[in-house]
Amino acid sequence: MKKILAYLFMLCGIIAMYFEGIMPDPVITSLRLLGYISMPFFAQALVDGFFLTRNTYKYFFRVAFTTYLAQAMALLSFLLFESPQPRRFNIGFTWLITFILLFGLELLVSLPRDRIASLNLLSPNQTTNSTRFDVVMDSGAANHLPKGMKVPSWPRSTLHGLAILLFAVCMTLITFLPLTMSLMSIMTVLIFYFLHRWKIDSRIFVVTIFYSAFAACYTYLYFRMTGIISWEGISLLGFLLCLLIPEKKRKKPAMFYRSLYLVYPVCIFLCAFAASLF
Repeated sequence: MKKILAYLFMLCGIIAMYFEGIMPDPVITSLRLLGYISMPFFAQALVDGFFLTRNTYKYFFRVAFTTYLAQAMALLSFLLFESPQPRRFNIGFTWLITFILLFGLELLVSLPRDRIASLNLLSPNQTTNSTRFDVVMDSGAANHLPKGMKVPSWPRSTLHGLAILLFAVCMTLITFLPLTMSLMSIMTVLIFYFLHRWKIDSRIFVVTIFYSAFAACYTYLYFRMTGIISWEGISLLGFLLCLLIPEKKRKKPAMFYRSLYLVYPVCIFLCAFAASLF
């Protein structure tokens, strides 16, 4: 059910992009809003795939392949059908950056540093006359990385430094690249990440309030900076659907799930071709 809704909403967004000026403006606006609603579905799928995949790196390259193929289809459509030239990178590039961010988060969360535990002695130490005794708690065994995520056997301080470097790279790319729904998408992925990692009481209520507050702040700041009202906050509806619709896990062939990666680029090409006929 979730996959069907996700791809239907996604298709509405693609139609709105290529049929602008062909369909009436109210129809285009409605389709664009439905396209925004699709974003949380793919954000949740990205987080679930990150934790469940057998090989994190192969999963990243599958997403990258879909992203570059979709961008190639958009450029090819512009050359062949004179469709609108893409002004922004497709949302797949946002997912790639978010994927790197998740990798860095896991290096910090699942590979904690060594800690020092302080004990109070029942009687003072005869040499130092101190009742405090410090013990180093080795975190070598504290490894809760996803099963598909393999990291080099480097010192943990090095891996933590790598995580900080990845954060810096992600923030730089978000700032300077013309991405699609970058901030809203990244915040949505982070919310699903924390929901997956930690159990929260009244989780639907808490994350809905947080998501709503972030969407309101983003809409206000975007308007103050550009003078244009952003409707990306409507993705809250998709976020609620992701939380409320139960997930029915049905085992299907791996080729079926891999074929879904082609839906996005194929829809872009077909919608561009259909629009060219009008």
